[in-house]
Amino acid sequence: MRKTCGIVLAALLMLACQGQRSPDPQAASAETRETRILDLAMERALIEKKIPDHGLLADPRKVVLSDRNLPADWRPRLDGVEILLLTKAEIETRANRDGDFLFIYVSEMSFPDSDTASIRVHSMWAKAKDSNVVYLSGGGFAVIYHKDGDTWKEASSASWIS
Repeated sequence: MRKTCGIVLAALLMLACQGQRSPDPQAASAETRETRILDLAMERALIEKKIPDHGLLADPRKVVLSDRNLPADWRPRLDGVEILLLTKAEIETRANRDGDFLFIYVSEMSFPDSDTASIRVHSMWAKAKDSNVVYLSGGGFAVIYHKDGDTWKEASSASWIS
């Protein structure tokens, strides 16, 4: 009887645990890595004002960022700057409604290995359908970060203007 109870109990325990997986530490680590690099890049662009033509942002405390190439669950966190995540269609609608404006976007983010990350951030004009203005501004930067313990540090960077 005791052996049967043990077998039944073990079977019930296995059934209860079936379908439940322990979290994948690599996936969690990748999410943390992505969000940290994005946070660092946004801080560099908007707090340190290193995005080309930062002074041409309509309101540097309320900046439009394209959601292109960003993780769906990432939410920017910058003191003193509200970042509006908009789709391409929303950016176009806003330009058509309010006029041309400078926005930023991430073109590329990669992790060649567990201790290296690179990201490219650009500034670009959203133009209204009826706009005839030709802009000779915008640009971007690329940064390579290396992980030192628990901290990501800038290893190298390059900037360009359009």
